[in-house]
Amino acid sequence: MQPRLSPSKKSFDNVNATRDSVDDQTHLYYYIDINEEEQQSNQSSDDDASSTGGSTIVEEDEKGHSNKQSVKTILLLCFLSLGSVYGDIGTSPLYVLNSINYSQYPPSRDDIYGAVSIIFYVFTFIVIFKYVMIVLFVGVNCNHGGQVAIFTKIARHLGIGPKGVTLPGAAEKSDMQLLTRQDTTTSSIRSVQTRVEQIKNHPLLLSFVQYFILGACFLGSALVMSDGLLTPTTSVLSAIGGIQVAIPSFTHVLAVSEVILVVLFVAQQFGASKISFTFAPIIFLWMVGLLLCGIYNIAKYHPGIFAALSPYYAIKLLKSGSIDVFAGVMLSITGTEALFSDVSLVGRLPIQLTMCCFIYPSLMLCYLGQAAYIVEHPEAYTNPFFLSLPGGHGIYWTMFVLATLATIIASQALILLVFSISSQLINLDCFPKLKIIHLSSHQRGEVYIPVMNWLLMIGVVCTTAGFKNSNNVTAAYGLGISLDFLVTSLLIIICMFYVYNAHIVWPVLFLLIFVPLEMCMVVANMKKVPHGAWFPIMMAGIFFTFLCTWRWARNKKLDLEFAQRVKISDLFPYFAAKSITVDLNPLHTFDQQHQTTTSYTENDVVTKFGTFPLNRYTGLGFMYVDSILTNSPNTLPQLYGKLVSSFAALPSEVVFVGIRVLSIPYVDSDERILLAPMKIPGHHKCILRFGFMEHVEIDKQLSLAIMARIPSLSLLTPDQLSSHPVIHFFENDIVRCHEYRSGKRNYVKKLGHLIRKTIIDHIYSPIYSLTQEYGGFINCESAQEERDKKLYIGGIARI
Repeated sequence: MQPRLSPSKKSFDNVNATRDSVDDQTHLYYYIDINEEEQQSNQSSDDDASSTGGSTIVEEDEKGHSNKQSVKTILLLCFLSLGSVYGDIGTSPLYVLNSINYSQYPPSRDDIYGAVSIIFYVFTFIVIFKYVMIVLFVGVNCNHGGQVAIFTKIARHLGIGPKGVTLPGAAEKSDMQLLTRQDTTTSSIRSVQTRVEQIKNHPLLLSFVQYFILGACFLGSALVMSDGLLTPTTSVLSAIGGIQVAIPSFTHVLAVSEVILVVLFVAQQFGASKISFTFAPIIFLWMVGLLLCGIYNIAKYHPGIFAALSPYYAIKLLKSGSIDVFAGVMLSITGTEALFSDVSLVGRLPIQLTMCCFIYPSLMLCYLGQAAYIVEHPEAYTNPFFLSLPGGHGIYWTMFVLATLATIIASQALILLVFSISSQLINLDCFPKLKIIHLSSHQRGEVYIPVMNWLLMIGVVCTTAGFKNSNNVTAAYGLGISLDFLVTSLLIIICMFYVYNAHIVWPVLFLLIFVPLEMCMVVANMKKVPHGAWFPIMMAGIFFTFLCTWRWARNKKLDLEFAQRVKISDLFPYFAAKSITVDLNPLHTFDQQHQTTTSYTENDVVTKFGTFPLNRYTGLGFMYVDSILTNSPNTLPQLYGKLVSSFAALPSEVVFVGIRVLSIPYVDSDERILLAPMKIPGHHKCILRFGFMEHVEIDKQLSLAIMARIPSLSLLTPDQLSSHPVIHFFENDIVRCHEYRSGKRNYVKKLGHLIRKTIIDHIYSPIYSLTQEYGGFINCESAQEERDKKLYIGGIARI
């Protein structure tokens, strides 16, 4: 076992590289993971539990590694999960029973029985059986959930991930191994495959799977983002609308809702843990209130309501109300995807325990209690939650306040879900590299993305103003969520088949149980399109198109970058591979084999004007590249090739610098720098490593520390090092579309080129330029120093 990174450990050479690829800040930053950190942390917590006499719970991750946590820690995480995960699904009783399509109005006793029966079975099958018992085990990747995590897991296993991206969870060589390698080596192993494996690994099938899972990942992410617009709107409008039940003259529901939503988004910058710690007691009281109200209504009005759990009544309502019943019933499981995607905040086990032991029984008893009240008061179906509250005004207003706060928390769950999905897409290079701020040193998945937060706030406020009241929103709500369930099911089936090599029976069984049910919900919600469901589908279509076009443009840009890499042997002829002729004729002598060849020195370089000795002037050049470890050791970046081939002059020492953000919060200064020489004299590769809680910055002190590790500069005095000339090189290309000129009037090709030009020149290029921080992490003391020490080299990059 390798040691955990800590100030007492002075070597990083054997640290396993990247679990999670590019993280926050800029395109130059990479992300690595340290397996032992979690194990050491678990060990230390285990020791603490032992010293205090506490019990521990052993949980295994998706790779079979044990994760020991004390019972106290698990219970605390269970409590915190209430404030970050269960707000959405916990506020569904506000609007479910009055959204169902009954066979008659007011609904009959059998209709109410049927509605609560369908709610019970849909909730049990989708939430408990599918998500809690299967998806949270099969779909989690490196403690991340959601469709992006499932896609990453499948793509990593099959080796079909996005180009130029290191997928989270991939085992790699250590940083020092990658820095010091001088040649590219390849190997292949061919094994005997069974007939089933041959079919699974057929190139055509793998090609289909590659595009299908990426498309499903983008579709699922787009649906989540569109859901992020409707969920806060639905929840807050439903809660504030409760005022009108007690005070019919109240007409400011929309205005109050807008203010609440704005305050919620402003509070995101303080961190999910602080918000969750504040919200968890509220959700706890809310769920206890639902439980007690449900028990009270059942005991007082209709104890026989438990007979509704018989599937007979569910089937009877489906016969009379048709498949349309699912459109209202599925509102009871909104927020289930957040339960899966927000697993990075608290972990899998706390979510499973909280759902099964607390949330599930509380919600089911609440729905049964509302149904019991409606059986005795059929006219209450219009607003069963507030009308069924027992007691006087004191209990009513208490539950109203809790409902309002709970709906705010429901919005919080979707906001965190959007942050989680966005950060994973950024790591996969499938989304613009927006600034990601880590808000907790204990939970790496707790992030805040300012741009996404403000854009989502504008979208939610506008959506709320457009729909105006909760009835309009619930009429449009549900289609995107049901499609999201279906996408997750398809990805899980592929994951079972490829990643876990499950027998064909299990994926087929999963398909037969869950996919038909989810298809019914999709079909039922399709009828909502004329009533407003077109809006989330339109928004999901916009998000999906953006993700697809962005990844397509990134592929084109990466193709160009790889094509424009410069071989060391092409630039420095001295390092060209020398061919050796072996003469097997014994009559020939060694002198007869010798052939004269042109000799080059290590300093000769091929330029645009011929081959000349490279002019080296006193100084140090830092050249920043974003693929220092993934590029072949025999190639150099285009930036370097442009500089050398044009001017044949370089500083006496050149350092290629890559910046990596680790999976630990802080890095000791002694372990920040990794430096290794290259085969070209005076050239080095360097990795600067920062913790995810640290501000990435290269100041004078760090520059001096790098210089002190270069052999030719290490003998200089501190004063000489401080005055040593330093220049920072950056590549700053402007991305543009290829120009096509043809005398033929082919309107189809012209239309295709116009679309391509629009995507690249007017969408990809501006956003790409805005999200790149060219040299922003270099700390210069003055504007003059910035002008003197930064050099930007670029051109037009046509893709």
